[in-house]
Amino acid sequence: MTAATGTVPGMRSSPRVRCEDCDFAWYGATAAHGLRLIGACARCGGPLAFLAADEPAPSAAPPVTERLAGLSPAAVLGTPTTWAR
Repeated sequence: MTAATGTVPGMRSSPRVRCEDCDFAWYGATAAHGLRLIGACARCGGPLAFLAADEPAPSAAPPVTERLAGLSPAAVLGTPTTWAR
């Protein structure tokens, strides 16, 4: 956060995504990417409006190497804490 402007570097002053039902807004690029994957508002399930015209188009997923093919996410990221209970 910069003291002069009170903003976080990389954050926009206008939202990247807004829910059309509950009007909640997201400003970060990571949140916008995650919402593209989910396809609906994480708060109410409503439709989303992606407002950032300057965003590059989402690229294709990187190719999976043979070394990682067939591995579960838990094998790479570790066991989720909800499974460990």
